[in-house]
Amino acid sequence: MNDASQNEKNSTSMSKTRKIERKKEIKKMKRDAYLSKIISICLIALVSVGFVLLIGYSVHRSINRVRPSSDYSAKLTEEGLIKDVQVTDHLVLGDYSNINIPLSEVEYTDEDMEKDIRELLAEHGTLETETDALIANGDKVNIDYVGTVDGKEFEGGNTKDAGTDLVIGSEDYVDGFEEQLIGHGIGDNVTVEVTFPADYKQNEALAGKNAVFEVQINGIYDIPELTDAFVKENLSEHAMTAKDYREYLKRSKYEAKLDTWLEDFLMDNTTVSSYPEKYMKHLKSVKKFEDQSYFEYMNQLYTSFGSTPPYATFEQYTGMSEKEYDAGLGKDVEDQAKMALIFQMIYQKEGLNVTAEEFDKYLGDKATVDYDSLVEEYGKGYVMQELIHARVLSFLKERAEIK
Repeated sequence: MNDASQNEKNSTSMSKTRKIERKKEIKKMKRDAYLSKIISICLIALVSVGFVLLIGYSVHRSINRVRPSSDYSAKLTEEGLIKDVQVTDHLVLGDYSNINIPLSEVEYTDEDMEKDIRELLAEHGTLETETDALIANGDKVNIDYVGTVDGKEFEGGNTKDAGTDLVIGSEDYVDGFEEQLIGHGIGDNVTVEVTFPADYKQNEALAGKNAVFEVQINGIYDIPELTDAFVKENLSEHAMTAKDYREYLKRSKYEAKLDTWLEDFLMDNTTVSSYPEKYMKHLKSVKKFEDQSYFEYMNQLYTSFGSTPPYATFEQYTGMSEKEYDAGLGKDVEDQAKMALIFQMIYQKEGLNVTAEEFDKYLGDKATVDYDSLVEEYGKGYVMQELIHARVLSFLKERAEIK
């Protein structure tokens, strides 16, 4: 009897224990389910936040990405003025009423003219690889070279036997390079020693460094003379005789130097308080279109010659990501925007206008295509803006003093 009671008591005790354990299990399952639910909610929340951030970044990047545009006249009226812009709100124009221009800074000397003629004729030369002639100042030569600093080759200092042309006296190369080739002939190997300028911008790593170039002279160009026949055949859009071409060259180069001087004067003496947002966006789009077009053109050019293009992507070409490139476009077009604002302000302030006769003169001076073709390519607004620029320069030159 006692044993039976004890067994019953043990059985009851085990039953209670199982119930308690079961309750604990259920409680644990509920707790685990609750925690799982919390974790799931947190994960969903994190994924949702990440997705929202990704969408936000995409939207932000989409808004800030500069889209290339070939519509040069998009933000210009047909009269060549910047749309919806009051230029006086954006800049303070310097005094241009009494401009004194030093003749020495704009003069195109006979020496300048002869140098330009030599370079022009050199472009029409024929490469000679079997002549006893020795290199003289003004000659155009074809060379290969390997450049070193402290005995080590530097980037861009090796023509890799591709050959490159050089006009002696053009000063295209670092000081002293061209002069050391004078007196040498085809097939000669010349050791050229130079020092890069302290402010050498093309490759700052070379600034102020002594360099040695081992130069191989491949050939000397046979250069034609500036005769009436040469001018008639190659330069008839400017002149028909050698004498007339010299006069054309002196006049046009002087005018170009004068224009540049006046543009620099206006830019240096004008303060911009702000830039028109929409016009700046337009200029950035056009600049990006031009840069991408040049990149594609260069790639096509290399491909057409059977060579591998040096840059596979536009980002490699610019040396930065598209985001970085876009961010820098504002600075790139600021001077262009400032110039447009200055010339529009003077044009409007002085009550100037552009006539059909002036357009014809513009076409003649530029030796370019007719009005319809220009408008088709760039739009009327852009063409008229160019004419406004030319009209203002003409206005300023009529009033400036050159001493």
